[in-house]
Amino acid sequence: MGDGLAQGIQYYDTRQFQQQPHTALHHPVHEHLPPNLQPACPQQIDTSYDWLRTLRFASYNFCVAPIAGSWYILLDRLFPSPSVSSHPSRRAINWVPFKRMVVDQVVFSPAGLALFFSVMGYLETKSLKGIKEKFQDAYATALVANYKVWPLVQWINFAFVPLAFRLPFVNSIGILWNAYLSWLNNASKQHEERRQRDINHEAKSMHPL
Repeated sequence: MGDGLAQGIQYYDTRQFQQQPHTALHHPVHEHLPPNLQPACPQQIDTSYDWLRTLRFASYNFCVAPIAGSWYILLDRLFPSPSVSSHPSRRAINWVPFKRMVVDQVVFSPAGLALFFSVMGYLETKSLKGIKEKFQDAYATALVANYKVWPLVQWINFAFVPLAFRLPFVNSIGILWNAYLSWLNNASKQHEERRQRDINHEAKSMHPL
């Protein structure tokens, strides 16, 4: 669902830009990409729906969902909820949700993003070079964005949501997050394709037939 949303937004935004490229009030989505990933010619962005992209993204999410569920169970065991005291004066601040959130953001978020870009890089290029390029283009940007969104979301999740509903709660927020990751990952893919075309063109110009 996240990838479909990302492609739909990109389609609408690109078509609007192509029809009204000089409209001052219109700010294309691609302008929010890191400078190195922004297309030189936005009018030439392909707006056709990429079903293979959706299949890759859906397959990845299907495979990692059990890992995320097991991770929440592990956090619950590592940091069990304290017993509630019936005496008001003995009640203390509950630091357990904060501890779970910190461990989640220090351990799981960086590892999860590393896994995502490794898998996507390999599926798209079938090479280790493709994985390296993903990390160079998008990993740091995604990690910074993660820390702007997920610490608060996960604190709410661990503080107020029962264990059985934590994964569905995260998945509901994750629709928008997955759309962002899909958009960023595809921008990295297009950037590397443009770079490879430039390299091939330069090689042909240096060694004409």
